[in-house]
Amino acid sequence: MVEAAQVPKSGEVNVLVGKVSEILQDAIGAPLRYVANWGRLYSLWPVHLETACCVPPDTIVLGDNKQISEYAVKDRVTGMTGLVDVVKTFERQYQGCLVKVTGRGMLPMLMTPEHPVLTAERNLHYGKGTYSSTNKWKNAGDLVGAPPAKKNGKFLFPTGSHDCLLIPRPSGFIDSKAIPLGEFTTRKGMNIVRGRGEDPPVGFPLTKETSWFLGIYVAEGWNTLNHDVFFSLNHEEADLIGRIFEIAKSLGYSPQVKRREITTVVRFSSSIIARALREWCGHGAENKRIPDFILYHKDFELLRAFLKGYLEGDGCKITDERGPEYMRSDTTSKTLALQLQLAYSRLGQFARINKKASRGPQKILGRTVMTHDSYTVSTLSSRRKIPDFQITPEFIVVPIRRVEPVEYAGKVHNLETGDNTYLVSNAIVHNCSVEVGAASGSRFDAERFGVLEAFGSLRQCDLIIVMGTVTRKLAPRLKLIYDQMPEPKWVIAMGACAITGGLYFDSYNVLRGIDDLIPVDVYVPGCPPRAESLMQGIALLQDKIRHSTSLRGT
Repeated sequence: MVEAAQVPKSGEVNVLVGKVSEILQDAIGAPLRYVANWGRLYSLWPVHLETACCVPPDTIVLGDNKQISEYAVKDRVTGMTGLVDVVKTFERQYQGCLVKVTGRGMLPMLMTPEHPVLTAERNLHYGKGTYSSTNKWKNAGDLVGAPPAKKNGKFLFPTGSHDCLLIPRPSGFIDSKAIPLGEFTTRKGMNIVRGRGEDPPVGFPLTKETSWFLGIYVAEGWNTLNHDVFFSLNHEEADLIGRIFEIAKSLGYSPQVKRREITTVVRFSSSIIARALREWCGHGAENKRIPDFILYHKDFELLRAFLKGYLEGDGCKITDERGPEYMRSDTTSKTLALQLQLAYSRLGQFARINKKASRGPQKILGRTVMTHDSYTVSTLSSRRKIPDFQITPEFIVVPIRRVEPVEYAGKVHNLETGDNTYLVSNAIVHNCSVEVGAASGSRFDAERFGVLEAFGSLRQCDLIIVMGTVTRKLAPRLKLIYDQMPEPKWVIAMGACAITGGLYFDSYNVLRGIDDLIPVDVYVPGCPPRAESLMQGIALLQDKIRHSTSLRGT
């Protein structure tokens, strides 16, 4: 039995390395060599586990509509294809620079420099832009923002190229005609109601009218837990008051209209619908949201009816000084602002989000009050000569306005999801580069296989793990790295990108598998493969080494 050697460190640890197995010592009688995870091979220096892609813990991720640090396995997030399950969660400490990426009309997003972002290229020629039809994944640290179009009050008409973010247009997957209310009922409550000879509704029908009703509730509604539902409206909004009254009555409730000093209130009592609205739409202005069964419904008319109800309650029409007209709404709910942008994206419209004010004490009418962050969501309602975005059947392409570094020290998080993507500020990001981290964590305990942390030198590596897309420009680097490794050496191709070229295998500059360049010993399929698959790949490689005749000289 050979004891693990203590490997000295110098400076920062830049690579995850460890012994392939003690069998190498027995097989070749040479000093122990090491396993190297080479990450995505974007430079000649190895990528350490600490550079795996992550975002800060307060990042809002749509789906279950909460901060990324609050997500757990089996929760749901919004990915490129719609709602998908969370397979794993990751958390680690990070100190260094994050990349702050801001798209035009989008909220800024913070992420580590290695986080892959789905982008499209835009080429400018004297200020006029054309968009590339090919989308590609780029590291956040490699993104290029658009050049300024104006300086000192003068238009510049720039020429060059820059990157754009992609907002998905997910197809709907919900086709329900009614939403069950059974989970919001109690046995005691139902017995009391039925004892009075009443038969409360046990389903909420989904029609244009009820979708509009939910939209106006998100804008103007609130409720007391387990009791009443209220709508507060202006005295002059008689049409809205009458429509809310009629819809509530058609649902089997007994609404009342009461005129107060500054508002007119429509009220009806129902413990069941009060609980349901609180669960579906949130409670309090800063927690309002769009119900998933509206946001992802296959019938676009229901989504349009919801947005119409919301805008009739909280929206207004404004005219820009340059001519275009916008429909604008204000909210203190960041989740609602992001959902509105995604909802309009599904309908083929681009909604811009601007942050108006930050939370904290502010003076209103001479009084100091505590305020929340405020967001303005606006959509173009008139035609514009040259739009600064592009709408395709699958995405809305938005130019990157600014890319800047931000110093950060603290925890960062990542998710592995069902379709390997999730949305940060509605931009599509990948969950790559977490599998090796998971394999080295306490759950899978890679040390059982002799994978130990050590210094990273090409000349002390036996194994190179290639993960991610390898382009023709990157190929010479990969070949150089492989040639610098001493014999005997082995290669694991990890993930669809390394094995076949992945999503963009038909691109002119993507290798259709690294085995066209270097010999591969073990293929680990998946997009991305799970940590268990990587562990199995290492075990298979160990078995291959163990039965290798060349090593034993027999």
